[in-house]
Amino acid sequence: MQKIEIKSHDYPIRVIPAVRCLSTATAALPAPVAEKPAILSTAGGGLLMRSSIQAGILAASSLAVIAITIACLANGITTVFTHIFYIPIVYAAYYYMRRGVAVTAGLGAIYLALVLILTPATPGIIVAALIRVAVFIAIAVIVAALAARLRKAVATGLEEEKRLQELNREIHKREGWYRAIYEQSPIAIGVYDAEGKLTHANPAALDLLGVRDLDSLIGFPLFEDPNFPEDQKKNLLEGRTTHYQAQFDFEMVRSHNLYPTSRRGVIWLDRLITPIRDDGGSIIGYLVHAYETTARKQAEDALRESEEMFRTVAQSAYDAIVMVDSEGRVTFWNRAAVKMFGYSEDEVRGRPVHDLIAPADVLNAAEEGVRNFALTGAGPVIGRPLERTARRRDGKEFPVELTISPVIIGGAWHAVAVIRDVSERKEAEAALRKAHRQLQILTGITRHDILNSITAADGYMELYRDADPAARETYLEKAHQAIHKIQRQIEFTRQYEAIGTLEPGWQNLEILIQGLEVPSSISFQTSGLKREIYADPMVKQVFENLLDNTLRHGGDGVSRITLTAEVSDGGDLLVTWEDDGVGVSGEDKKRIFERGFGKHTGLGLFLSREILGLTGITITENGIPGSGARFVIRVPAGKWRDLEQG
Repeated sequence: MQKIEIKSHDYPIRVIPAVRCLSTATAALPAPVAEKPAILSTAGGGLLMRSSIQAGILAASSLAVIAITIACLANGITTVFTHIFYIPIVYAAYYYMRRGVAVTAGLGAIYLALVLILTPATPGIIVAALIRVAVFIAIAVIVAALAARLRKAVATGLEEEKRLQELNREIHKREGWYRAIYEQSPIAIGVYDAEGKLTHANPAALDLLGVRDLDSLIGFPLFEDPNFPEDQKKNLLEGRTTHYQAQFDFEMVRSHNLYPTSRRGVIWLDRLITPIRDDGGSIIGYLVHAYETTARKQAEDALRESEEMFRTVAQSAYDAIVMVDSEGRVTFWNRAAVKMFGYSEDEVRGRPVHDLIAPADVLNAAEEGVRNFALTGAGPVIGRPLERTARRRDGKEFPVELTISPVIIGGAWHAVAVIRDVSERKEAEAALRKAHRQLQILTGITRHDILNSITAADGYMELYRDADPAARETYLEKAHQAIHKIQRQIEFTRQYEAIGTLEPGWQNLEILIQGLEVPSSISFQTSGLKREIYADPMVKQVFENLLDNTLRHGGDGVSRITLTAEVSDGGDLLVTWEDDGVGVSGEDKKRIFERGFGKHTGLGLFLSREILGLTGITITENGIPGSGARFVIRVPAGKWRDLEQG
């Protein structure tokens, strides 16, 4: 990822044109006109959203997205925020379809213009921006196409359902209306005698079969119809009512010369055949109701294809996509969620999502949030991108970025969550902060500390020139000390720069202390060191610095150093370096690990803390002043192991 740096004095220069671009481009956005009103499912029925409200929502969300884009780009942020463009893009494409694609193109042009104005506009940045614009438009095209198909399918289904309901109401009216209903019914009705010969059919039946007059159909044998499935024919012959949906092939009608028909090809029919019985229960005929369901079948196929397409998109997504019902139970779990959390879709379906992925400390809050969401469809985590901590199947917690959107299905609130694992991004951010801190420290040493030492050495040399021979030796020694300090500071920068450049690994405590040049006058005792700690390879420098600290600051009376390792009650390993010198005063304890603190370079203990901190190891001093220094290195559980178990 390319880093974009915008200096503070560049901000007005870049943002002012961006604001002008925003106002100009916003005015140029095409005013979308809804091609068809959107039908939104609600608990009380259908709701028609006014076009003016839709346009207002689209305009407001577009302006908000553009404003956020300006703010982010002006501050050097080039990732994550681009996802919010999908809000106006999906909204426009769903409600306005083709015009929504045009709106998306306009938003993409504004985004590209802002990138050109507010960023260094390198080829890599421009190409990335163009790719995002292409993705915006592609998503808008897909959503618009799917919305059109969905609306067509829903409209067809609603229209057919309405027609059937109207027919059923009419059938149950007065018997005197029977003939009118029979003649005007859109459902094909045929009456057959006991032998299965057609005796009458209504006009709808004639239209359905493509026959001009009834006489050409009279006497048609029901049980010889090649389009009548054998299993359904058997049911009818046994006196049972049969109801089925099947294909009806007019080419078979023509090849068998059953009756003259103007229709060709294959259609889908829904047929209900009922035996007509007399008072004694004997079959005296058959009543056939039939209607064509080709359009509905095509709508169902289109809907199924749309659902499959949505599922394919969701399953191929890089981010985890999870859908839950109003009670927080999982209804959809894509492959990315399987990979991210470790549960298969079969394992999680129907289970509360918070029991699966929420950390233990937020379970109660999550359950309360689900209850509120079921009633209102709203909540503190709904409708905005958030960073949270999630839990995998093995209990390991990790940072995620998630966006939760509410939807209504079957009159109840459901939620769709898009979840992204941001562990790598967090690690990269931490590495960047560490590198920046190291750079600041190294710059401070080279610019401030070394310069001060050079100034001191130069001052002593000036005094050396003007001093009498007896005092010259003193000034010359002090100048040499200043030069030696510069050497030590330069050596520190070399060591500090190397921190973190090598991968951490398992370090043997016994091997780490080999080569320590402990004076023969000091007793060096160790115990419990048959262990390894997971640390930076430079951890050996820590023990060298501790020895140097003892020799320099422990006083002339230091006679003993002990180095022990023991396990605490919490499972951490405590590595303790202790001497019997003068110790560290209470005031010095607070600052002993700060850079530059102390009588020498003030860098040794600071460097030790930095080296240990790379793998989460801490160091403190808790000795008793006057009784010796005592440094405790705490290695967290999991970051150490016994050699016998290694």
